[in-house]
Order: sequence, then structure tokens, then C-alpha cells
Amino acid sequence: MSERLQVVLARVGLASRRGVVSLIESGKVTVNGVVVLEKGFRVDAQKDKITVDGAEIPSAEPQKKLTYIFNKPKNVMTTMQDPHAEHAVAEFFEDIPARLFPVGRLDRDTTGLLLMTNDGELAFRLTHPKFGVVKHYRAVVRGAVADTEIKKMESGVDLEGDQTAPCKITVESRDPAKTVLSIDLHEGKKRQIRRLFDQAGYRVLELERWGYGPLLLAELRPGQKRLLTVNEISQLRKAAGLK
Repeated sequence: MSERLQVVLARVGLASRRGVVSLIESGKVTVNGVVVLEKGFRVDAQKDKITVDGAEIPSAEPQKKLTYIFNKPKNVMTTMQDPHAEHAVAEFFEDIPARLFPVGRLDRDTTGLLLMTNDGELAFRLTHPKFGVVKHYRAVVRGAVADTEIKKMESGVDLEGDQTAPCKITVESRDPAKTVLSIDLHEGKKRQIRRLFDQAGYRVLELERWGYGPLLLAELRPGQKRLLTVNEISQLRKAAGLK
């Protein structure tokens, strides 16, 4: 059966869909001994010999797609392999036989909703800003954040040459000591929320992601995970523009 090369590579867990596209474009992937640079190149995973950095990929038989919702605790790195990380999300999924990878990232100090999956197509659409899947955060910021600064952030600002997309920020409470805000993003630049407030002169004390598209953390406690239900997967795929 013919499939796109990046679909096959993502399915065996080498990286997310975006990650395997980078592997292809960097010339690290060969098909039957020939370097392939076209991400849409079609292959037969059962007949073609596919290598990455000279190593043949493991069996690319279609696997059952699994997606978990996980409440990431503080001081846990969003990585499956990092010898320098004291704690990583991989520790919480050692009992799962499938090769899962995180959908996007939460920095070490950020807590909350993280999706883990082996569905490369779903992961790609959830993380790519053009599909506009909203992520919901709750931030506790030191000091009383001015409304003028909030409006600037909502309109999009330049972060060291990187323009942020418009977002929605709602003040839940505010006093001289701290401001509690609800933040809805449609993109996920590295440490975006913390950088937004740092640039405006405020420090983020706590940051939690409590929602991702139609999914909510609800009663899931830090360190806990569960498999998404069929209905939740259906809602998530719909939010990402998939059937």
C-alpha cells in the first residue's frame, strides 16, 4: 500500500510529523538507497527499504493509534529521551508498550495538560498554528498587570523578531501583589507566555495549561494520565480539521 513518506516515519515514532519533515528535508532519509527530499514522496512500507541516518527504520506496520491526556507536574521535562533531565514525561509512560511522543511542549516549570500520542497526523495538526486549535492557560503574574499591556499582548507583539499571533487574555483577579489571568493561544512559540510578560516587565509565577481544544484536565491530578475516549478523540480530530 502506497503512503506518504512522512506518514510512515511518524508512525514508527521517530518524531512528530513536523519533526520527520525536517529529517527528510535535511537529506537524512533514503528509500531503496536513494536520498529523498520530497516530503510527499510515496512509499510502500512493506516493500521499500527506508533508512534514517543510515539505519533502517523498524517495522512500519500500522499500529493502533493511542492518545493519552496527562497532567504534567512541575520540574518534569517534556521529552522521551534526555540524559540530562532529572525527570521526564517518559517516566510516566513506561508501562505503555506503544512508542508515544508529546504533542508540543510544556517547559519544565509549566504544569498541566499534555497530550501523548503515536498519531503523527493528529499531532501535526494540533501543533501547527494554521489549524488554529486553541490552548487554554491560567497564569499567576507578579504585580498588577496594566490593561494597556494586556491589550498589546492580545494584538500580537514582537518577541526578538518573532511576531506573535493575536490571543485572548482575561483578568480573573488583580491586586498589587499579583494578577491571575486566563490566556487562550492558537499557537505555541517557545516559552511564549513567559516571554510576553517578561518583555512587559512582569514575572510569571505560575503557569498551567488546563485545556487543549475541546479537552479539559478536569479531575486529573498531577502525574496522572488516562487514555482518551472514542468520543474525545472524535472531538479532538474535528477541532484539528480531520474526519
